Amino acid sequence: MMASLSTLRMQLRRAGEQLAALTLIVAMLAIRLGFSLAGWPGTDSEEGTMGLMALHIARGQDWPIFYYGQNYMGAGEAYVAAVFFHLFSPSLLSLRLAMLVFLLLFALALYQLARLLYGRMVALLSLVLLSLAPRYVLTPEMRAVGGAVETLAFGSLAMLLAAWLAQTQPEVPEESWPKRRLLASFAWGLVAGLGLWSHWLVIPFLVCAALLLVLFSWREWLRYPVLPLLLLAGLALGAFPLILYNLQAPAGQDSLSVFLALYSQNRYPGIPPTGLQLWLKKLAGTFLYSLPLATGMTPTCPLEALPFYGWQHGQSLSCAALYGGWSLGFLLLLASSLFLSLRHLWKLWQPSKEGRLRGKKRQAQALHASRLLLLFAGLITLLSYTVSLTAAQRPQSMRYLVGLLILTPALIWPPVYLFQQSFHSGIGNAFQDQPSLLLGTAAYRGRLYARAQRLLAGTVLALLVLAFLGGTLANLPEIPSAAQRQQQYVALAATLEQWGVRHVYSGYWICDRLTFVSQEQVICATINPWLTRNDLVRYPPYYQEVSADPRAAYLFSDAQNGEFPLLSSQASTLASRHYRRVNLPGFVLYLRQGQT
Repeated sequence: MMASLSTLRMQLRRAGEQLAALTLIVAMLAIRLGFSLAGWPGTDSEEGTMGLMALHIARGQDWPIFYYGQNYMGAGEAYVAAVFFHLFSPSLLSLRLAMLVFLLLFALALYQLARLLYGRMVALLSLVLLSLAPRYVLTPEMRAVGGAVETLAFGSLAMLLAAWLAQTQPEVPEESWPKRRLLASFAWGLVAGLGLWSHWLVIPFLVCAALLLVLFSWREWLRYPVLPLLLLAGLALGAFPLILYNLQAPAGQDSLSVFLALYSQNRYPGIPPTGLQLWLKKLAGTFLYSLPLATGMTPTCPLEALPFYGWQHGQSLSCAALYGGWSLGFLLLLASSLFLSLRHLWKLWQPSKEGRLRGKKRQAQALHASRLLLLFAGLITLLSYTVSLTAAQRPQSMRYLVGLLILTPALIWPPVYLFQQSFHSGIGNAFQDQPSLLLGTAAYRGRLYARAQRLLAGTVLALLVLAFLGGTLANLPEIPSAAQRQQQYVALAATLEQWGVRHVYSGYWICDRLTFVSQEQVICATINPWLTRNDLVRYPPYYQEVSADPRAAYLFSDAQNGEFPLLSSQASTLASRHYRRVNLPGFVLYLRQGQT
């Protein structure tokens, strides 16, 4: 009877946990869908490019391997979005539904990874945090610009499969084929290949997951050579588009060359800083701006208010302290998690008889090694960003740190561990044979210490949840302006179609957004401020089509919106070419004389 009650309680607890996890995952998707329905976050031309790719795929017009003009970042988001275009018609919302598919994969994988490595409480708390949506956490998850959400999905899946394979090694060779392990090995290769095709931001997680597999699966691979062969087959299948392109890519246009060129690209308008000044700016950009915002902090100060990026009297020091304090807290949690993982691993790093690890000891070592390598993947991500020029010249590009969200369970683990340990202090056992007075004093001190542990752990967790909740609520005031700007584009596309204006020249941050909003009824060609072809043209056929039209119009932003502001020199040039100015809500249009 007692055994039956115990089994029932266990089943009810497991069912409650699964229901809570499902509820949190649904809440995560619902919050993001709700923001997208409301028109937030605002879109841009890079998302417009992805929408145009999906439109071309849905029509059977084009089958791109990569994001247009960037031959290392896969087009997976566009292919998934093309399905939703068929189901619901092309739109920004349909495009963002594709992001929810990858986000669902991430949520499921991260929950299982956290549960496997850190337990139920950490897994559920991770979902609580990640279901909320601070601005710079939600934006890379929902804006379809390529690579970010796939990094989350495939990075967490690769770590999950590797950790499971490492921890479930059979103690003795099995007589029958280990079918689940065959499938998991192939799945790991497939996930790794798809991740490599999608974006190379996932590489730190793939490398650490692969190292985990090598450390704990090499004996099994010797017994079953089909396992590594299946892994390689899955890798080749997942990365097939990437491999296919690079086998025939022109010199200098291969994916590695393109990636390295972008990684080291200098975008300073003047002479860039060098030496110590450059490194100080990289550190400031990373730890006083990029890292805090990428990991959930609500922005309260502009970049220009931070040291090395500007100076605002009475604000810069407080902003640096606030943002730097968040980064310090992140690094302390990271260091605590590293310490706990290394301490547990060190205790287990003793060879068993015959020099081999067996049973629960081997499983525990695989567990702590998995934790450690997950943290290493995050450290590599942070370090590679810090040493890049992007950290100094464009710290607002914090989406390159999106992989740090996979570390959420590892960062939650130290306070949860501290909280749990406070209930297992062992004070009573340690003082069983002591006099009652001493026992009472020690027990009282032990209770105080345990309460202090619980208070500290609870405070850290509560502050994290409140910070993420505050960031989610802080998005609400931004919705009207984002929705209004999108409506201006819709109205502009309708006006141009009504006037018969099929071709326009404009700036990079206007063109593909306008072309997508109009469903290619208006084709926009990207130009620079000197009214000549821009260095970066995502889809060259657009420029060729517009440049063939002698009556193509020119489009600029008005004074309130800076995507491509009108300059006096441009106005003079266009007037001399017999263009006339037309003011539209949010835009300035220059038409050929005699055109409607």
